[in-house]
Amino acid sequence: MRTATGKPVRLHELAYACRLYAAFTDFDRSITEFRSVVGPALDLGTEIHRHALLRWLNSWGCRQFEKKDHPLASDELKEWAGRYMVRLPPPHQGLAELSEDALNEAAEAYGDLKGRRASARDRGSRSHPVTFGATGAAKGLYALRPEALPPWDDPIRRHFCCDGSPGSYRQFLSSVQDQVRVLVQEADQFGIPASEIPKIVGPRTFEPPQARGRVLLGYNHEELRSTLRRRI
Repeated sequence: MRTATGKPVRLHELAYACRLYAAFTDFDRSITEFRSVVGPALDLGTEIHRHALLRWLNSWGCRQFEKKDHPLASDELKEWAGRYMVRLPPPHQGLAELSEDALNEAAEAYGDLKGRRASARDRGSRSHPVTFGATGAAKGLYALRPEALPPWDDPIRRHFCCDGSPGSYRQFLSSVQDQVRVLVQEADQFGIPASEIPKIVGPRTFEPPQARGRVLLGYNHEELRSTLRRRI
């Protein structure tokens, strides 16, 4: 993934963007609260964890998960987990280390989750299903594998020309993977191990297990914001 000017992101740019992200959004606090409930590992086989995930998705702007239908979405998560959890990367494997096959598996898991029911909304005399959607699925996968699967939302997808399909999610993962590898190479020139990058460039609140994912999330949000400012 590259910046709006077409250049790879540099460490100093990443550090600046992450500090802006932490200062001007409330997302950091909400994910910290979420992790305080589920601990370092989200277990979709546990009902408390599934409902904590749905509440966190609500706090991150996913309105499709209506509170009255959390039991429905919880059941969908449980069924999905039974099929796809074993196909996700190991919990502590980073995006830079994922193989092509692992990226393909993640995209397939995303596609299935994207189409699952999040809630049901009444329109007249009929009830219509509302799905997890592209944003809900990607954020759910990020909650499960914060080291490997970065989230996105509508503005990020538009900015990077992604249509929300499994193929575009696969492309997004590959782009961010390239970005991570460039950052690792730059850090190595300064004698900084890859594992230390979040501590160097991120605010002190960016702690494991979500540090690397939050660093890139912060950059993507602030890169988009700066692009919009240049267009005003």
